[in-house]
Amino acid sequence: MAVEKSMTTSFEDAPPAKRALAAAFVEALRTTPLAKLTVAGLAQAAGVNRQTFYHHFTDIYDLARWVFAAEIADHIMAHASYDQWADGCRELLVYLKAHHEQTYAVIRSLRHSDLERFFHRSLRAMMAVIVSELEGDLRLKPADRDFVIDHYTLAVVGHVMHWLATNMADDPVELVSRVEFILHGTVRESLERFAAR
Repeated sequence: MAVEKSMTTSFEDAPPAKRALAAAFVEALRTTPLAKLTVAGLAQAAGVNRQTFYHHFTDIYDLARWVFAAEIADHIMAHASYDQWADGCRELLVYLKAHHEQTYAVIRSLRHSDLERFFHRSLRAMMAVIVSELEGDLRLKPADRDFVIDHYTLAVVGHVMHWLATNMADDPVELVSRVEFILHGTVRESLERFAAR
């Protein structure tokens, strides 16, 4: 339950102390490995006490999960349009690769199903915006529309999860370019086919 709570809060909706702890965490990671960060050090850097830290997070890894989730959500939703989604996805994967240690520390602290649900929830929000944009005046049944959103969400989630499972072996720019090439035009085509049947 703590994972679900921490992974659904955005930076802008967070209290000032929580944002300060997140900023201190990100700054500390520039010079210190995640495993060597301390609650006392982060609380001091954020200008809060340890009790305030524990009011918002259960431990350092809970804070890492929250920052990870908020960063991902920001990258995804900042580019939630048909023309820009690939740019957002590309920036996201480049960000994850640049923060390799933090990314895998967070991944190792989550069950596979929790990680997959998180990526699905975040990427589905983006795909819903794209489908809404492409749907135009087509008349789709809500169940068909939801299926299209889920289908393309799962395709992207599958690639992201596989990329993470292979230690980010593929170049993120090339991977997103290939996914974009396959998806280009097919989302609208799928909507048209469901509307016409």
